[in-house]
Amino acid sequence: MTLRGRTLTEWSLLCVLLVGVVGMAAWQGWLWRVDHLLYDASLPLLSRQAPADIVIVAIDEPSLARIGRWPWRRAVHATLLHKLAQANVAAVGLDIILNEPDTDDPNGEALLATALARHGRVILPVIPPPIGTARMGEGRPMAAFAGAAAGLGHIEMPIDADGIVRGLYLWAGAGAAPHPHLALAILALVDPVRAARYQPGATTDGLAAPDKWRRSGWRYLHYAGPPGTYRTVSYVDVLTGAVGADQLRGALVLVGATAAGLGDLHATPMSNSGRPMAGVEILANLLDSLRTGETIAWLNHTLTTAISVAAVLLLLIGLLYLSPRAGLALSAGVGVVAVVAGIAQLRWGLIWLPPSAILLGAALAYPLWSWRRLEAAQRFMDAELHLLRDTDPVTAASPTESTLDPLDRRIAIIRDAAERQRVTQKAREDTVRFISHDIRSVLVSIITLVDHAAGRNSNDRSLPRIGRYAQHALDLADDFSRLKKAETVDPRTFREVDVAELAQEAADEVWPQAGRKRIAIEIDDAGGRDALVLGDGSLLRRALANLLGNAIKYSPPDTTVRVNLAEDGVWQEIAVVDQGYGIPADQMDKLFTRHARVSRPGQPDEPGIGLGLVIVKTIVDRHGGGIAVESTPGSGSIFRIRLPRAASRRA
Repeated sequence: MTLRGRTLTEWSLLCVLLVGVVGMAAWQGWLWRVDHLLYDASLPLLSRQAPADIVIVAIDEPSLARIGRWPWRRAVHATLLHKLAQANVAAVGLDIILNEPDTDDPNGEALLATALARHGRVILPVIPPPIGTARMGEGRPMAAFAGAAAGLGHIEMPIDADGIVRGLYLWAGAGAAPHPHLALAILALVDPVRAARYQPGATTDGLAAPDKWRRSGWRYLHYAGPPGTYRTVSYVDVLTGAVGADQLRGALVLVGATAAGLGDLHATPMSNSGRPMAGVEILANLLDSLRTGETIAWLNHTLTTAISVAAVLLLLIGLLYLSPRAGLALSAGVGVVAVVAGIAQLRWGLIWLPPSAILLGAALAYPLWSWRRLEAAQRFMDAELHLLRDTDPVTAASPTESTLDPLDRRIAIIRDAAERQRVTQKAREDTVRFISHDIRSVLVSIITLVDHAAGRNSNDRSLPRIGRYAQHALDLADDFSRLKKAETVDPRTFREVDVAELAQEAADEVWPQAGRKRIAIEIDDAGGRDALVLGDGSLLRRALANLLGNAIKYSPPDTTVRVNLAEDGVWQEIAVVDQGYGIPADQMDKLFTRHARVSRPGQPDEPGIGLGLVIVKTIVDRHGGGIAVESTPGSGSIFRIRLPRAASRRA
């Protein structure tokens, strides 16, 4: 399997694993505690000014101290309702359980029933069966009270698994006709149009027993603020007149316990420093939220799962292409964006996207992908070290520095090998310089001496042969030096050059060779347009000179060699066309092989060392281009070079 194929396979497997884990975490809510923690931390950003017309009449410690211990006589509540009626309040929600008779004050029940009927705008509570029972039936107020009240509303207070009240059911009760929540019942009394927006839906218990407690219409509360946000007056102050009628006129009044000893205190996301919120104030928050339509919704499991999976897939795609440092930044960024986007959506859209699944994916993706990349790097190093042991056992034996980490040990060995490679490379460069300068100088001197000696003694036939051998060695040294220069050229040194000018210079260089065979060289520069590429001018000129030299060498006399320049999108094309002997099809694959030469029957034998086309291909490859050959034996050949056009010329 190729390196690319292995990488894509491992990445695909990781995608399947993480998508499965993240999808299940989002769908099943595995990390609900994290979601609730982030949600609770975000809710204070939604704090708002509590309306002045929602008033809590609190059964607080001062009221208990002056009126007496709880429960109070029904006559006391009747007196309060008379006071509230005199204040002309809009409605009263009496968060006081009135399910059982008061044997100590039988006359008080009649007084309270009369007060309820006279006021006419009082909502009484229905309580659910105790937790831990079969949850059958419901706790309704006594018939006398229920008949006199303006309506009934349930006051179930669902508590999440972590003990916090985050939302309420708008509808609940035993049987098929559930009661609205007490807050919704108050809203229906004072603003039936708005209350009509909240209709009962499918119950949470499906086809349960007819008298089983059922619930529907879950709403997350949009808390106005911490405990004490809503205007609160003491029960006893209303009884005694310390709170005047003008202070309560037109208000929506909720009567309930706030004293710690009465047990109606609950933890909420707004409970600062563990300070609980009274159940009656939670009712006030719900009433306020329903009236303004600002309840909070959590995205359903389907959308949450889809968004979480999409975010993790985008992260994994980024990790496939990014560097480790950029991948780490992307992973952290995805987690931060998930939280910030969730908070922003909650703040301005009142919709919460649980981000825990995305955070899980971001936390797992980078370590798992880095582990696979580290394994791949280690496999590569092990393979290279295996080869290194075969070629350089001394270097591969042990590193020069002591390490504990196996990966560090491999890195140290490769570092030592790289240092030895640099030494070897320097030695190779010294050898190339030696061949290109010192040996070349000796060969030039030998050729010069042979030429002089041959002029003085024309009968010595060995001297021309010595000269040919020396010339052959000189050509070999020159081509070897050119090949090494082409192999080591640095693309960062490339400059913008015009290949039309280079072609003309190359033609001038081979003109004497062409003149001896009366071969014409024609250059078609595509109408005089600049043919700009980025490259090393001397190397590109050498490549063109080699192609022209080969075309002249393998063409019969009195023919023509053409150089055609053309543009093809982002490429500059150079074609060298001859009318030579052509190349047999079975020898085409040997053209760019070192020291390989091709010929066909009847073709004159031409001297050469077989490095010319190798040099051309090396130069073209180092310039990011390509070379192709078209040839028909007896009809000539076409060598096409394609080089990337200079950036200033690209479309």
